[in-house]
Amino acid sequence: MGAKVLLLEKDRFPRQKVCGEFVSSESLALLHGLLDDNRFHSYPQMFTSRIFLDNTTVTLPVSPPAQSIPRFELDAALFQAAQRAGVTAKENVTVSDVRRSEIFRVVTEENTFAAKAVINATGRWSKLTQFNVAGKEKWLGMKAHFAEPAPSQSVDLYFFPGGYCGVTPVGADSVNVCAMVRADVAHTLEEVFAKEARLWQRSRPWEPLFPTVTTSPLYFREPVTESDGLLLAGDSAGFIDPFAGDGISLALQSGTLAAESISLFLRGACALQQAQQQYQEAYRKRFSPAFRNAARLRSALGAPRWVRGAALTLARIPAVGKMLVRATRAHPI
Repeated sequence: MGAKVLLLEKDRFPRQKVCGEFVSSESLALLHGLLDDNRFHSYPQMFTSRIFLDNTTVTLPVSPPAQSIPRFELDAALFQAAQRAGVTAKENVTVSDVRRSEIFRVVTEENTFAAKAVINATGRWSKLTQFNVAGKEKWLGMKAHFAEPAPSQSVDLYFFPGGYCGVTPVGADSVNVCAMVRADVAHTLEEVFAKEARLWQRSRPWEPLFPTVTTSPLYFREPVTESDGLLLAGDSAGFIDPFAGDGISLALQSGTLAAESISLFLRGACALQQAQQQYQEAYRKRFSPAFRNAARLRSALGAPRWVRGAALTLARIPAVGKMLVRATRAHPI
């Protein structure tokens, strides 16, 4: 859009990140447009989602199909695409503070940068993204890839009291295993596997392809689109339940909405406050249903067993299954 953009990244790419690595169909077109190529077309597609809960298995359709793309490669590709687009992109630069007066001052250890507008995409919990979480449950995230011959072309979700574990194919003979658990339930993937009998049995032959990576703390809260004048995008704005499989899509779409709103301000078409308001309205219109429905499903998973059983019975009805999948998706407008 003609803006002069500075991108500050605290680490270096490529690197592993805790993620289900599930890219829903809603974001694939946007992703390919940003990368301006089709480099990930050969990665596994997923046409179904299998839910393992209370000794029951329910299969839901994923239509159009989703794709599994390792974050190790996806993040690096997006960073390189930003550079090709003319962004000044710097790695190993940690932002310690953002000060606002007439303009924004973005403070790092070595430099201070001046900016007309700032988008905070630093994730769920950073120096720039901290909210009051008093009384909220603390959760942990864990991820690793494992060798598994001919994995199922589905995203498999194993639920147990206090958490869940997702398994998706990332290659012809490997799977991504990503778990989210309450801090008092488990601290390692081995402990997670032991929480669900079918997952434990499936995991026995697995060989890890790299050491487990972890992230914490994880908290659920209402989405917020602006803080101290900064627009919030991705997990900085809101953290959706990972079992919904829409985190990457929300990041791509909210980043796009933030850019579109900021561009109006940079062109002089509106004040920054108006751009912030437009972003908030567009964000809520597009994403609020997905956050709300994912939270309802989370509550249902914690309901008495007979209630969960009734819900699983309903989910087996094809029309209901499709509705459940669609209800937790952020659909482009």
